[in-house]
Amino acid sequence: MAKETKVRKRSDIGERTIARMKAGRNGIVEATYRMDVAEFRVFFTMLTMISPDDVMFCEYELRVADIIRLFSLSRDGRSYETIKEAAERLVNKTMVIYHTKEDGNRYRTVIPFLTSASSLIGDTKMESIRVTFHPELKPFLLQLRTEYLEFDVRNLARVQSQYSIRLYMMLRHQMNLKKVSVRYTVERLREVFEIGDKDYPLYGNFKQKVLVRACTDLNTTTNIRIDQMEEERSNRKVVAVVFHMSSQELPLSLLDSMTVTVNATVAEPPISKKQKTVIEVDDPATELLVDQLHTLIAQYIGREAVRSWLHQSSEEQVRTAIDYTLKQIKQGAAIKNVGGYLQKMVKTSLPLSFDEPEPAKESPNRQTKELIKANQERQVLDDARLKALTENKYQAALQVLTNYPEWHEAVRQHMQSGLFGKFYKENLSLFENLKNPAMYGPFFQIVERLKPDVFTGME
Repeated sequence: MAKETKVRKRSDIGERTIARMKAGRNGIVEATYRMDVAEFRVFFTMLTMISPDDVMFCEYELRVADIIRLFSLSRDGRSYETIKEAAERLVNKTMVIYHTKEDGNRYRTVIPFLTSASSLIGDTKMESIRVTFHPELKPFLLQLRTEYLEFDVRNLARVQSQYSIRLYMMLRHQMNLKKVSVRYTVERLREVFEIGDKDYPLYGNFKQKVLVRACTDLNTTTNIRIDQMEEERSNRKVVAVVFHMSSQELPLSLLDSMTVTVNATVAEPPISKKQKTVIEVDDPATELLVDQLHTLIAQYIGREAVRSWLHQSSEEQVRTAIDYTLKQIKQGAAIKNVGGYLQKMVKTSLPLSFDEPEPAKESPNRQTKELIKANQERQVLDDARLKALTENKYQAALQVLTNYPEWHEAVRQHMQSGLFGKFYKENLSLFENLKNPAMYGPFFQIVERLKPDVFTGME
């Protein structure tokens, strides 16, 4: 058993880089909460300081140098303040889990992450800050024996989005369970990411700003690769997403020398629009759906059969099969084995409507012209939005550079390295080089690394 201390430093437990936390339906991995990247780094660093044998939390002393080394960050004058502010914000952050208690009822439980964050008054060196986990987190972090996520936090050193971090945790857990595909409903993803209806209300925005960006981020900077993102539709609405993933090599020893470039536009992972589900994640939304569908046919078939249908077919296909079968029975059809008939209908391609005739199709020429026009108009709007966003980011990044002249050299070195270094002109000043649109990507990246909240709320 690890030695119990009132205050623990990383040097007390060795250079651990592994984080462990409760996963599954009632764990931290898929609980509802938000942290920004800086807050995640503080939280993950604390996790690496927990021993698998610990039975109690203690106070953890976080050194700026440890976090900089752990996540391959550049050292600057604001590192301490960034860590201190992130830790203090975590004191007010909570997670929400939905679980069944001993009385058999479902509960919504809110649990804080930290109880305190202490910094030494009059500390001129400003090298460390002390933090403590909330006691309610014990079942989620201590004495974990089953269904937990374990990963090396250095794999997230270059990730710059909170949603990328959340998706990495979810998919890493599934991959640890030997799964190569996993399905989440769009509703479930929004719940986990704590994205309400007012944020990215249209699926297209949610897909581009959250899902595609997170997939691209994971493919570029982590040891997980999203090979395909498969969309499931019900009445033309995307209701679920299946992630097909695999491992990729990302030598941790090379992280310090690795440079990631960011362009104004990101390449999408391959997306396939199919109806069939590959692997179902049994989240609360799925359980409610199973209950709802089973109620309709409980006299003919068991609940587990309904669950297996949803593993193999889309919700739309299952509903259509049930509606069709019940309509046949109502009309007096002689079906000896209703359960077997339902099973057959789930596997049979059925029309979406049994009563209404399909609307007359428009002429191909007219359809094509309208589709082209709609695509052109959408492209114009997307281009305008991207241009406005890029300009807003550019002005914000310039303001940061003006406010922190001590960061000029770090920005200059970053701009001169990597793929875009060839565009940097030595005979021009830093600010003159920044006027070149080809440099916007690396410019935005280094400024966001130095000041993680610089672009918060812009997108």
